[in-house]
Amino acid sequence: MYALNVENLSKTYSSKGSLDKIALVDFNLKVEKGSIFGLLGPNGAGKSTLINILAGTVNKTSGKASIMGVDIDQSPKLAKTKIGVVPQEVAIDTFFPVEEALEFYAGYYGIRPQDRKTQEILTALGLKDKAKSTSRQLSGGMKRRFLVAKAMVHSPDLLILDEPTAGVDIELRDQLWDYVLKLNKQGTTIILTTHHLEEAEKLCDRIGFIDDGRLVKCDSKDNLLQDLAVKELYVILNKKITSIPKNLAKYDISVLADHKIKIKYNKNQDMLAKILADISESGLEIQDLSIIEGNLEDVFRQLYKKI
Repeated sequence: MYALNVENLSKTYSSKGSLDKIALVDFNLKVEKGSIFGLLGPNGAGKSTLINILAGTVNKTSGKASIMGVDIDQSPKLAKTKIGVVPQEVAIDTFFPVEEALEFYAGYYGIRPQDRKTQEILTALGLKDKAKSTSRQLSGGMKRRFLVAKAMVHSPDLLILDEPTAGVDIELRDQLWDYVLKLNKQGTTIILTTHHLEEAEKLCDRIGFIDDGRLVKCDSKDNLLQDLAVKELYVILNKKITSIPKNLAKYDISVLADHKIKIKYNKNQDMLAKILADISESGLEIQDLSIIEGNLEDVFRQLYKKI
């Protein structure tokens, strides 16, 4: 059983007087239980529509989706108990103090008072000293913490974080990820959408890329990075050069400031020794060098350049 199983999911938004907007097209996705899955893509790719369908706030046009084996159409109330969503937009009610609001939401999900984790969540997310404050009195970062807390009151099996660190400070980001990793170790499946690709690279074990409502690539993080064939060699020379020597012109080379050059090469080919030999033969002396492997941002750029 998968934590999330989406089959041929489609969504079209009807519009009077203009063309209908197609948000999802035969979208398929399987997320393993206990994993941290990254769903990446440009703005308007369909991520939010997918999340809203799973959360029950948007009706799909066709297809199927199940959360922890529970079909969202056949058992919508039960499906909602399996999922927690932290939305991208910071839009929360302003009437109750933080602690009271969390108790209210826990009660909404039928959590008995003795089984509630309100105090644990407040402590974990650094909201303990804001427990008696209303959301109106919270800063932007604290409001985002409150959104995470709301999503966790019923201990969902699947937690979806939609751009959770947008506009937050480093302290909150680190605190949030510590808590997310703790939840994951306890068995909670995490789906993360983010434009901070270094976060996805650090946290996720599997990543899917969505564009124009379709899943265009999905694989383990390690395989995605392995498929990226480019390495960058940075070389600091003994002198500044203003033109590229003839025997180096065959490479993808750039002249940088401070006596430095950059050469891109295919890591799957045994090129490094030849490059270094050609640099030496050109009369240039190497003072220092470093090699940078491709990262998830490179995968993103390479993939969406082809789409």
